[in-house]
Amino acid sequence: MEVGVCVEAYRQEAETQRRHINSAFMTFVVLDKDDQPQKLPWIRPQPGEGERRYREASARKKIRLDRKYLVSCKQAEVALSVPWDPSNQVYLSYYNVSSLKTLMAKDNWVLSVEISEVRLYILEEDFLSFHLEMVVNVDAAQVFQLLSDLRRRPEWDKHYRSVELVQQVDEDDAIYHVISPALSGNTKPQDFVILASRRKPCDNGDPYVIALRSVTLPTHHETPEYQRGETLCSGFCLWREGDQMTKVSYYNQATPGFLNYVTTNVSGLSSEFYNTFKACESFLLDNRNDLAPSLQTL
Repeated sequence: MEVGVCVEAYRQEAETQRRHINSAFMTFVVLDKDDQPQKLPWIRPQPGEGERRYREASARKKIRLDRKYLVSCKQAEVALSVPWDPSNQVYLSYYNVSSLKTLMAKDNWVLSVEISEVRLYILEEDFLSFHLEMVVNVDAAQVFQLLSDLRRRPEWDKHYRSVELVQQVDEDDAIYHVISPALSGNTKPQDFVILASRRKPCDNGDPYVIALRSVTLPTHHETPEYQRGETLCSGFCLWREGDQMTKVSYYNQATPGFLNYVTTNVSGLSSEFYNTFKACESFLLDNRNDLAPSLQTL
């Protein structure tokens, strides 16, 4: 929580009026008995002045995040995509999956926002990462099959305008060309060339994994029509949560081109993350019975 501090001074004998000499905003984290950050009750701002202060605090949080990660990422200096090399495809696919699992296994995720059991977590390291989580009443194998085909993602995610399958590398790896609408502040749509690597659980308790990262292809160079975007590490991890229930977790290391969307949601200035994930839930529920013949291999 953020606390506003106002410092005033006066001379006890000579002055009756106080002079303002300093102001600051301090961020406090409340710890539980195990010295871990604990969730506080949501605050309902008082009308008028309280609501104004609440909005200003949210804006300051967004500005802090934007400034910190725009400076640290330096996207213009470091290419995030890796060249796709068929002779090295086993390593590239393995690294794609292991990067997502490493991000998932971080133990310092912090709950930032929760709306109707859809949770948004953040992780502040070299990149600002975010993690969305919900539980859906659909079998994990069906969720895995539906979400691992990126061509169906425009059905629920408005950030995906169209998806073309460029190359089916093998049964579990494919390369897609994705067109996304222009983000705020940009005049051109974005395009991405993405390696998608899906993996089934190796043991009981392991998740289904759908890992995504940007690659470069000689057949898909940057064009004047689009602004080339990149994703460093993103994707889904899916856990069985009892009979016909699945915990759906989406992870993303936010690159500068996507940063404004993330920080707007993290700071509470937008709930678009919630609307997107609820659209994903509706898509899964509407299509949960469409894939029964293909689930035997999963």
